[in-house]
Order: sequence, then C-alpha cells, then structure tokens
Amino acid sequence: MGKNLIQQKRGKGSPRYRAPSFRYKGKTNFARYEEGKVIAANITDIVHSSGHSAPLMELKYSNGETGLLQAPEGIMVGDKIEMGKDIELKPGNILPLKNIPEGMSIYNIEAQPGDGGKFVRSSGTFAKIITKMEGSIVVELPSSKRKTFSPECRAVIGIVAGSGRTEKPFLKAGNKFYAMKAKN
Repeated sequence: MGKNLIQQKRGKGSPRYRAPSFRYKGKTNFARYEEGKVIAANITDIVHSSGHSAPLMELKYSNGETGLLQAPEGIMVGDKIEMGKDIELKPGNILPLKNIPEGMSIYNIEAQPGDGGKFVRSSGTFAKIITKMEGSIVVELPSSKRKTFSPECRAVIGIVAGSGRTEKPFLKAGNKFYAMKAKN
C-alpha cells in the first residue's frame, strides 16, 4: 500500500506542483551589450511576477530594446540606470566585475560572460566581491560560499528589493504544511 514518493507526486502534475507559468511576466536578463558602449535604460514600471520572489523593473533601453530585471532597493519609476564599463557606481547600474570595487554589494551575477545573470536573484539577497586576482574574481555568495568568476562577467550594483518577504507569518499550520511539502 504505502503512499507516493514526492518525485512521483510532482510528476503527475497536480495543482500543488504545477507552476502557473502562463502568469509569469517574462525572463529577466541583461540587454545585449556591445563592447565599449554605454547603454542607458529608463525604468518604466515596477511589476510583480508570481515566478519571482523579488519585484521586477521594466526597462526601456536606449538601443530600443525592452527588458525585465530584478529591482534593487531604493529605485523608483523614472530613474535611469546604465550598463557599461566606466559608469557611476549607483544601485541598479550594470558593470563587469573587474570594474566594481571590493566590498561592494552586488546581485544577478553572470556565470559566463553574456549569459544574462544566474546567481543571487532572490529578494533581499546580495553578494560581495572579496578579492581580485589576475584572471578571476572571488565573490562571497549569500550562503557564505566563495565562488570564482571571470572578470568579464557582469553584475548589478545594490541589494535585491523585497527583503521583508520572509518576515510575514504563515498564519495557519496548513499553509506552512503545503509550503514545506512542495519544497520536500
């Protein structure tokens, strides 16, 4: 008799384990980048996507593209952000790791140059640059693990917005039960 394993339950596709991907606003990643150019972007809106724990900012880039990115703390609609090598160090700006000073809070770090950002994307998280070596840069992730990245990998300056999300109580034992069950 017994009961289904969690893998079996997820595979069936019951409403508990099915992602509402039709409600997601879209993918979040950086705009295409030409070497040596500075691309400016205007924040047109801050939106909520059920597929992301952090609020997202809608960007209209100077090269005509539009895109979504995790919003940093302290950003507002109408603000301008920039992407390039020699730009101001302010929240929301996107720079290569080699141009960011040690100890600066960063998020949405690329694993490989040009992949659009893979690390540190959850609400309220940030990483710090620990050391810079000739061919690599060591970054301390929110888990306190240290990972080496290429100096050409880009990252956003600041802390991801939505940091109070985990402070809201579950209120009911059932909500906690189902949240933990979905995570196994």
